[in-house]
Amino acid sequence: MGTSLNEFKETILEKILDLLWRQWTAIGVSGYSRVEESHVVDPEALLLLTLTVARYDARLFDEVLDWLGVNGDFLNVQRLQNLIRQADFQAKAELSAVAEILGQKSSVALKWKKLAAKYCQEKESPLFFMKDGRPMPTPKECDRFFSRHGLLRPVFKKRSLAQPFPKEGMPSLLLRLRALFGVNLRCEILCILGAVDEIHPSLVAKLIGQGPRSTQNVLAEMVRSGVVQVRTSAREKIYALVPSKLDKLLRPDGWTPWVNSIPLFRALEILWLGVANPKLETLEPLVVASEWRRLARELKPLLGASGMGQPLREDALFPGEKYREIFAEDISRILPKV
Repeated sequence: MGTSLNEFKETILEKILDLLWRQWTAIGVSGYSRVEESHVVDPEALLLLTLTVARYDARLFDEVLDWLGVNGDFLNVQRLQNLIRQADFQAKAELSAVAEILGQKSSVALKWKKLAAKYCQEKESPLFFMKDGRPMPTPKECDRFFSRHGLLRPVFKKRSLAQPFPKEGMPSLLLRLRALFGVNLRCEILCILGAVDEIHPSLVAKLIGQGPRSTQNVLAEMVRSGVVQVRTSAREKIYALVPSKLDKLLRPDGWTPWVNSIPLFRALEILWLGVANPKLETLEPLVVASEWRRLARELKPLLGASGMGQPLREDALFPGEKYREIFAEDISRILPKV
């Protein structure tokens, strides 16, 4: 392996944090971004990945909390739970703690309060870690909301620097649709329809993380608006946007720049949790290579579903320790593209 395990971990963490900062800054978080975001931001998938990886960047974590205090009413709590159940995102206790904070003042507090009681962890652990993997020292006074969910951190102090999400631009499109039509799956459906020529309802449901039946029913209702059209092919119904009806809103450049963030962000979470495991430092190179093979098998279908193709080379072609180097090379090639 050309680079050390620690260097590999640092590279992955830096690239994922850059992605998170870029997307959050595009929708109103006070921060920085070296590259401007051009795609529609999926706030639920983004939040779930952030709650895992931003434990290594306390500033980002708290800036997102600040943003949620301003914009949290426009997140779909039911969809958050669907993504945890369907995609197996891991930040359950972190999400419950955040939900408890939002349940104090939010104008839709009830939905957050129900989520706050949904997940917890019995064993206490530090919330934040240094970038080298060492846990942040536990403070004398811990935040009571996070402590109730087994996570120890300093008391959260709201900076009130976050802005409402922008009223223009592609990154905030989904949030703007929710402000216009309400927080419901119609908004995600419109984004998907804007990104394709036509599509089957079951694929729409998979892409947005919602139930097939409810998605089919909503699509059928949307046809009556005159904005969505349907045709029958081999006894299946295929849906599309009626040309020009919402093009100025959804397709200002000819299409909606939607990325399938659910499998992509879950893949990044799996990758980070896999390489951040401190036990790796004690393992023999051959065992580490075996661990990378396991990770690659988990990542391949998720990266494929996200539209990135199959960027990981077949592990069987590289026996023994050699696969450590191959895996590191492949991941290093993938990360700049996310």
